[in-house]
Amino acid sequence: MLQLTGSALILGAALWLQRSFHLRTLLRQRTLRALSGAFLALESAVRLTLTPLPALLRHLSCEPEAAGFFEGVTANLARGEPLASAWEHAAKTLPIAARERETVSALGHALGGDEESVCSALTLAASELSRLEEELRQRERETGRITAALCLGGGAMLCILLL
Repeated sequence: MLQLTGSALILGAALWLQRSFHLRTLLRQRTLRALSGAFLALESAVRLTLTPLPALLRHLSCEPEAAGFFEGVTANLARGEPLASAWEHAAKTLPIAARERETVSALGHALGGDEESVCSALTLAASELSRLEEELRQRERETGRITAALCLGGGAMLCILLL
């Protein structure tokens, strides 16, 4: 009975591991999608209004995955940090890969220019994040089954050894 319980726990842990890998990837995808949409919304707001960027950041409505990032930027700006530094510090907290984080951080340095350069930088960053999200989705399709097979196969092998 103890061996069956141990085997069930091992298989449960293998399933949990596979699920956590999948959920982490989904969080990255949702975050990239939310940031891309927020950058496009910010770009349209910059084009349509003459509101300063810090005020736009405070009133930007976006998905929860990106809202924390913009709250971090506004909090850092309220403490007196320059925009590029505040943007970079907030980007460090995002649950995305280093390459994606570099894209977001680089945008902070481009936001200090005139309206046209800010809008083009926002559009470029949004398209880059959309492209990276699509690459991540393709990679998840390819590696998702492999990850599931490895987790379940490893769990099954441990169960066989235990029994």
